[in-house]
Amino acid sequence: MDRNDVSMVSDYADDIFAYWKELELKLKPNPDYMSFQSELQWHMRGILLDWLVQVHERFRMLQETLFLSVNYIDRFLSLKEVSIEKFQLVGTTALFIAAKYEEVSAPTINEMIYMVSGTYTCEELKNAEKFMINLLNYELGFPGPLSFLRRISKADHYDPQTRTLAKYLIEVTIMYESFIKYSPSMIAAAGYYLAMRMLGKATWTTTHIHYSGFEKSALLPCVRELLLRLKTPEQHIGIYKKYEHAQYMNASQFVAEYLSALDVNI
Repeated sequence: MDRNDVSMVSDYADDIFAYWKELELKLKPNPDYMSFQSELQWHMRGILLDWLVQVHERFRMLQETLFLSVNYIDRFLSLKEVSIEKFQLVGTTALFIAAKYEEVSAPTINEMIYMVSGTYTCEELKNAEKFMINLLNYELGFPGPLSFLRRISKADHYDPQTRTLAKYLIEVTIMYESFIKYSPSMIAAAGYYLAMRMLGKATWTTTHIHYSGFEKSALLPCVRELLLRLKTPEQHIGIYKKYEHAQYMNASQFVAEYLSALDVNI
């Protein structure tokens, strides 16, 4: 199918996928970074990301931008101790850089300052931007889970229902520190697998294994963790409300109704 579509660069797809797998390990944050943050706690990260989701939605940014900014935040905090006063600046800076990397039309610096109600100045944001880029060693091209989700979707001819539901499931994971230990490729595969099961689609076939790189057994710990988090939508309320809308096929409502109706047998 992809052979006739030059934009899919089928001749290089396997090499690109292998490179992504190398890059996701290289640019993976420390899952235990909060242990050396003297003023921060994990629940503060959740508050910051809930705010970030709202700002991201208000600017109508790409989903890739959100995942990229979360990676920048976690990698930055893995390398640098941050005070409470500067914590929101870290999130603002990460989103500002990620938008420049991913968006066709990124928010201006004045728009970003407006979103933090003038808590920081333009000069502070510019200095923070330079500092973050330097600390991250200019390695900004993190392959988020959506890159891997697109590849996995090939197994079902890019079925929009499964992929939209998987996007919701995958986005939920950013709110919880327990998913930092998982690679983006694992999160994408676990989200897609769970979406298939919830929709009553086909089982995890050899084709899914080929495009994802994971056997079903390898996905189950991440899938179980995701199921646990989905049962408490109040802890990811910003994402839940976002995916209530018809443009996302009411994915969050579907999941809530599904989980209340029966136990999921994975």
